[in-house]
Amino acid sequence: PAPTPSAAANAGAAGVSLTLSPSGAGTVTAGADLIVTVEITNPGEDALADGSLDLSLGRTPITSTAVYDSWLAAASGDGTATGTADAASDIPVSVVATAPTTALPSGATHTLQLTVPAAQLQLGAWGVYPLSAAYSVGGTAEATAHATVVWSDGVSATPAPAGVTVIAPITTTAGSTGLIPKAELEKYTAVNGTLTRQLDAVLGRPVTIAVDPRIIVSIRALGSTAPTSAVSWLARLDAAPNPVIPLSYGDSDIAAEHQAGAPELLKPTSFAYALDAANFADVGPLIEPSATPTAGASTTPTPTAAPATAPTLEQLTAWDYTTTTLAWPRSGTVVSGDLPFFAQGGLTTTILDSRQVSPADGNGGAVDAAAKAGDQSILVADHDVSTAMQDALAATSDTERGQAIARLASSLALAASASGTAPTEGSGAGPQVLAVLDRTSTEFSGLDQVLATVEALPWSAPHSLQSLLATVPSQAVNVIDAPEAGDRLGQVGVLLGQSQSIASFSSVLSDPSLLTGQNRADVLALLSNAWTTDLTRWNKAVQDDITATTKTLNSVQIVEGSSINMVANQANLPVTVSNDTGFPVNVVVHVTPSNGRLVVEQSDVPVTIEASSRKGVQIPLAAGVANGPVVLSFQLLSPSGVLISTPAPVMVNVSADWETWGTVIVAVLVVALFGFGIVRNILRRRKRATVDGSADAPAGTHE
Repeated sequence: PAPTPSAAANAGAAGVSLTLSPSGAGTVTAGADLIVTVEITNPGEDALADGSLDLSLGRTPITSTAVYDSWLAAASGDGTATGTADAASDIPVSVVATAPTTALPSGATHTLQLTVPAAQLQLGAWGVYPLSAAYSVGGTAEATAHATVVWSDGVSATPAPAGVTVIAPITTTAGSTGLIPKAELEKYTAVNGTLTRQLDAVLGRPVTIAVDPRIIVSIRALGSTAPTSAVSWLARLDAAPNPVIPLSYGDSDIAAEHQAGAPELLKPTSFAYALDAANFADVGPLIEPSATPTAGASTTPTPTAAPATAPTLEQLTAWDYTTTTLAWPRSGTVVSGDLPFFAQGGLTTTILDSRQVSPADGNGGAVDAAAKAGDQSILVADHDVSTAMQDALAATSDTERGQAIARLASSLALAASASGTAPTEGSGAGPQVLAVLDRTSTEFSGLDQVLATVEALPWSAPHSLQSLLATVPSQAVNVIDAPEAGDRLGQVGVLLGQSQSIASFSSVLSDPSLLTGQNRADVLALLSNAWTTDLTRWNKAVQDDITATTKTLNSVQIVEGSSINMVANQANLPVTVSNDTGFPVNVVVHVTPSNGRLVVEQSDVPVTIEASSRKGVQIPLAAGVANGPVVLSFQLLSPSGVLISTPAPVMVNVSADWETWGTVIVAVLVVALFGFGIVRNILRRRKRATVDGSADAPAGTHE
């Protein structure tokens, strides 16, 4: 679950907050004093004068999660809980210790301890008891905080230890690319990098590792160019004795996928766009992890035969997971219809927060860790236990961490004594409890203390994921629908629509996966749950992706031409096609005339355009039945007939009669010219003959 502000440290009207940290991990034993550390913080602009702090204790145990949650949520700034019956849960409390407080300047924090002698505790049977503190200045209540302690006198019956299964996600910060860049991998897997710290915290401990496959694939896709630290990190994960399960790729928001209309669970389809076969010589161990990792195994890969070519999708994503059937949607985002959608994608068991389920019998009791919602299997993560663990990890002071550890002890005590989670018959073991750490936090500092608490408490003990999965669910529950926000689903829907457009457009490539594979991986990265902590950046990243996708969809176009005059009966019309993608594309230039004045002798002309280039195409045309304007509509289709570009019109003025009349005129001129020459020659000959005849006649003879 996402971390929530502790109700035991609610701020008052002036912004003052209290943090209560009972000693002994929130456990009080017979004969021991109750010591409570209280941290008072004044974040306001005004200083506070001297005041007083009252510590109150209830003598009626809290026996249900509902009352427990109500008590922790009931603190307010008016101090009414002290010395009275709490309005939310009707649990009476009485003051057991009072201490004066010094003036508190603006922005200051004051810490003090209050001790309740063992003789004044007067608690009854084993159980969880309410604790509260009220801070007043000049008789005015400034803040009230609620907490609990577990009374364990060693005499009252203690429930059998609850078996606690802890799942910790290993993820990175939000990103917008389907593969983590090399520089970031090197930073994350460095000695003090995020991924190194996460793995250090869980390795060899009673924790199930839920790893984002994007990390594994990103390292493997680099082949021999992968950072040494990243390869070593991957080998350490391979050798981990912990159970390991996969998150969705990129830890994508699988509930949003379904609610936004995805036809199926989104998974990677190809990483061919990012692979260079030259980088995959002698990298066998990087691609093929050991089948049975063991504790203490060497983290140095043993060279094996390398694949001759770039690895396949299956090779990049393969891992020896404990199970691959768990769906882990983000807490508070699921509706009942999501579960069958997950199951259709192979995720047959869904992890849900306990606040999203209720017993189907309507009795309002506890819910088993393994249950059934209709015909769907679910694992129920205890909200209070999970939140207490996460608060302990997120604490910034010893007092905050102590407060969270105390809440963990109380939450586990309630889980161990819950009637709805009966132990396995004949096993002597207590109920099973599932706790999940926050997937939006990448820090596990303090996990050792959390796990040590689980191991040390008499009513809890570590439990394996395998045992929990082996449990046959017997309890029926209902899913309490908590759909995703509408604006988020709107954005996700746009991304899904863009992906469909890319899938259609990619048919111009000989290998469509070069486009679709990258688009799918990038969309999964954008759907990462890590983005939910920074919606402003997420909205910008989504818009950037939409802009880039639109550019890709418009990257193959017919270059606009000008109007053309066609005076011949036949002609070849030149058309230029541009390709701004980084891949060669195969298209068909389809031409449609607006009327019969022009006949397109080949209406579909196939052409291949190299990456980032232009190419001309000749379209054969013939004059039709008459002269006049014709609009030629040019479209680009993929070889499979998918429309790639919007119609590009070109105006052609057909004047094919000019060719006929021109021929006639030329013929007439030629005939006239030859006729004129012949007549001229005849006249010349006659003239010459006349002249010659006059010269030959006898002298004195005249006509």
